[in-house]
Amino acid sequence: MKGDMTLDEYLALQLQDPEYAAADAVEAPFSNLALNVWSLREMVGLTQKQLAEAAKMKQPRIADIERDEANPTLLTISRVAYALGVTASDLLAEPDEARLAKARALVEASGASRTKRSRGTRVHAEAAETSEQAPRRHRATA
Repeated sequence: MKGDMTLDEYLALQLQDPEYAAADAVEAPFSNLALNVWSLREMVGLTQKQLAEAAKMKQPRIADIERDEANPTLLTISRVAYALGVTASDLLAEPDEARLAKARALVEASGASRTKRSRGTRVHAEAAETSEQAPRRHRATA
């Protein structure tokens, strides 16, 4: 970043580049999915394993989705949504900040050790400590 530029200013500058803006637009639903699955799962009090069983899949798949390291099919997204009591479009929508804050508070209140939580949960908790959103990672496109 240049000089005293804030993260928001830096992202605004980056988004002026059409190639970066296109990659960001393609990546947004995946990041939204990760945050929404994690926060909704925490809000309803399910473990990754319990959510996986309800969605008829294995726990590592849920972990990958929550870490934003998955490229799930529409069927997978629909199964997870049904298990969480929401629609697939709810999972892909921009995350609700109030729900994210509640989920983070639940994690903190549970006294769960960060070392025993998934990397994705640590990332979500660390993001809560800053008021600015981290830039999204961009997937390679074929």
